[in-house]
Amino acid sequence: MDRRAFLAMAAVCSSTVVFGRIEEFLPNYLSTMKAPSIVGTLLDKLTAVQNFVGYVRFNTISFDEMLKIAARCNKPLTPDEIGYIETIFYGDPRRYGFYGERTVPKLTAVTPEKELVYIKKTGHFLLKGAAIEKYETIKKMIGKEVILTSGVRAPVKQMHLFLKKMVSEGGDLRLTSTSIAPPGFTFHSIGDFDIGKVGYGAANFTERFQETDVFKKLYDGGYISIRYTNNNPYGVRYEPWHIKVTGGNETA
Repeated sequence: MDRRAFLAMAAVCSSTVVFGRIEEFLPNYLSTMKAPSIVGTLLDKLTAVQNFVGYVRFNTISFDEMLKIAARCNKPLTPDEIGYIETIFYGDPRRYGFYGERTVPKLTAVTPEKELVYIKKTGHFLLKGAAIEKYETIKKMIGKEVILTSGVRAPVKQMHLFLKKMVSEGGDLRLTSTSIAPPGFTFHSIGDFDIGKVGYGAANFTERFQETDVFKKLYDGGYISIRYTNNNPYGVRYEPWHIKVTGGNETA
């Protein structure tokens, strides 16, 4: 199937799917029919780009730049692979249970370097303005115990995370989007960031984080505002480590 036919079919499916009736067709088409070849090769190619530019830069690399570097690494994306990315990015994620709002309108969006601040010893960037101000306030409150675990994520980085999670969930888009927002729908692209306790490792991305002194100090001070609370209406798991900076209707 060529790219144009693929996108046309996806558009038809997304416009005719009705939740509770044939809503499973499109997710199954995207995952079961295409994932074994497309998702695997896409991950390989995006990982090659990440290895080429480095982990830090990969956080903010643009889609167009990624395409050029993938070609330079002898791993050019095929029309079907680009079509798959576009379908995930521009499609309506409500069809597989994600109800968050779009934060990035274009796949080719570029984050200007002048708007970025690199946070030393973290491997991550924050946006100037509200994000960096909130992080600096948190650092003053908590001190050396707190660490930035994830900052700015451009669409390419978010797509990489999304596809990796999709593989770990056996191609299930619904389960994937409960913990990784689809690219184009993450608030990490416009200011939000994740924090953790130094030395706490992967547990920083579990509900165990709320048992730490880092979380308790923020909560007791009434400062923390959690983007995705318990039982939120967006189809996202509870994330006590995800700091809300700007936008959105979620409440603390």
